[in-house]
Parts: sequence; structure tokens; C-alpha cells
Amino acid sequence: MIPRQKILIVDDRPENLMVLEQTLTSVDADIIEAESGNQALTACMNHDFALAILDVQMPGMDGYELASLLRDDPKTAHLPIVFLTASHPEEHQIFRGYEAGAVDYIVKPYEPRVLLSKVGIFLELAIQRAELHAVNRELEAFTHSVSHDLRAPVRAISGFTSIILGEHAEGLDPEGVRLLNVVLERSKHLGMLVEDILQLSRLGRQALEPRQLDMEALAEGVVKELEGQDPEGWKVSLGPLPPAWGDRGLIKQVWVNLLSNAVKFSAASAPGVIDIQGSVEGEESVYCVKDNGVGFDMAHAENLFTVFQRLHTPEEFEGTGVGLSIVKRIVERHGGRIWAEGKVDEGATFWFALPRSEQQA
Repeated sequence: MIPRQKILIVDDRPENLMVLEQTLTSVDADIIEAESGNQALTACMNHDFALAILDVQMPGMDGYELASLLRDDPKTAHLPIVFLTASHPEEHQIFRGYEAGAVDYIVKPYEPRVLLSKVGIFLELAIQRAELHAVNRELEAFTHSVSHDLRAPVRAISGFTSIILGEHAEGLDPEGVRLLNVVLERSKHLGMLVEDILQLSRLGRQALEPRQLDMEALAEGVVKELEGQDPEGWKVSLGPLPPAWGDRGLIKQVWVNLLSNAVKFSAASAPGVIDIQGSVEGEESVYCVKDNGVGFDMAHAENLFTVFQRLHTPEEFEGTGVGLSIVKRIVERHGGRIWAEGKVDEGATFWFALPRSEQQA
């Protein structure tokens, strides 16, 4: 059930609040009043709002300052803000308002029908977002439940097949042995897929534990782990990497998935070469993983991060088609972004950007 929506109205003059509340009586939402910026901030701590309507000119903390503070708080960072102003704002005031997070200006005295129309649109959008969030949570819970329930039977199939091949293969003809090996191989692949789906479903519910990250040490640790598995198959160049802000375990998984892919898809090169670089661009730290492997056609680049979408057949390269989706989900949960470029038979390059500090996350 979607909770009843709430609207925050802020004005230092009680008579203006009374008129605004009367105008909004026909709106299907609870109206919460605040007579100052500090009262508004307190209200935002106690309520979840679908819309905030702020007077621009208030003593102490004006509407612009209040909007900036709301935008800097993760809880209210995406709260739509409408400014009420007694006069038509000048161009620099308009830009200041939009920079602070405003989505619209309404000049007093306002036409009630215009205000109600705009409020109705924002409430409808808030309801749609809430419904979508609820559906996504249900879908994640269903996926997690189904994947978890598949674990035991898949492991049983793989385990019993291994026992038959190990202890009773002499009683089977060659075709029987071949078929059991197919079952074993497919059950192992299904087991990997189940684990990847479980990991993907957990990402939407797992609480982040952000901290300052030494990305150079993190990437170097993953490289050493992969080198221990295949010390001769590839070479890596690791450049200086700037720090970032994020959950250490999840960001390590980003490095594991990207570097494992680079190793896998450059395995046929002689030798496989992987280059890891980083740089600072504005408020972001940007990282790059480049390989000289099989690459991909940029016409299909949009499918790279879609779950179960593969640009190569399982016979060419093993995998579940979930790894890059996991990477994308992790990066976006940190307020970052990821993209890639490639060319067939000339390698691929993956970039991801993360906030440099907690304030940008």
C-alpha cells in the first residue's frame, strides 16, 4: 500500500501559510507547515515529502539557502522544490534557484488553478515513483527467494553427478559418461548463475558502509589474487589511482568483475595485456580498465550492462551474463557512473567514476 503523500509549505508569515493551506485543501495529501528554515529542516527529519513549496524571502535562512541544504541531504536530495516569490525573479535569481534545486517558480499573487495543477503533477509523479519502488522491492525479494531455493537442488545435482562419475563410471558406456559430464557442466554453470542472481538481488537491500578508499591498494590486491590463479597468462600495468568514497567490499567486487572479464577476454592474445589507470575529474575519481582482447561491436554496447545479455556465446567464453550488471548496480548505488568502448579483435576499455568524498556520494 502506497502511503499518503505529504507536502511541506514554508513561509515566515502565518497568514501566507493559512492562504496556501486553504488553496491546497482539495489536494489528496497531508500539509505540513513550517515558519522558518530550521522548522522545515526538522520537519524533513520526521516526514517524507512528495513536494516542498518554499517562500523565497524569509529572515535568517531564505528559501535559496534552505533549498541548498535540502539538496545536500541524501534523504531530501531529490525532493521537488517550488519557490513562491512576491515579484518576478531576475535572471541571476532564477539560476540561483535552479542551482539550489528548484523545479519551478510561482509569482504571488498566484492563480490557484495553476498552483493546484502543478502540485497535482508532482504528487502523481511521487505516487508513480513509490509504486515503482514497491514493485522493484517485490521483484528483488522474489528473485532472492527463488534463487535461494534453487541452491540446494542444483548442488545436489552437481554432487550426485560427480559421485556417479567418480565411483560408477566403469559401469557406464562412453555415451552415458559423456551425458553425465554434460549434466555436471551445466549444473555448475547453473550454480554460478544462481549465486550471481543472489548477489544482484542483495545489492538493492544491502546497506552501504562508505569510507575513504585506497583504490590503488584495492586494485593491486585483486590483481595479485587473479595472478595467483593464472600467473602466466597475462600482464598487467597498474598506474596511480586516486582515492574514492565507497563501500570497500562492494567496490572490490567492481574491480574483481572488471579485471576477471579483462583476463578472460584477453586470454587468446599473446600475451594478454591489461592496463589500469585513474584520474581526477572535477568531483569524481575516474578509473579505467583496458585490455587487448576480443573487444566488442559498439553497436551492441548498450547491452553490456543488461542482465543476462551476452555479446559472446557460452562456448566461446564461460560466464552467466550477470557480472557487468552487478558492476553497474554497485557503481550507481554509490552515485557513480560506468561506460565502455571497444572494437572487435582490438580490445575493450571500461571506465567507472565514483565520488571523491562523502558529500558528493
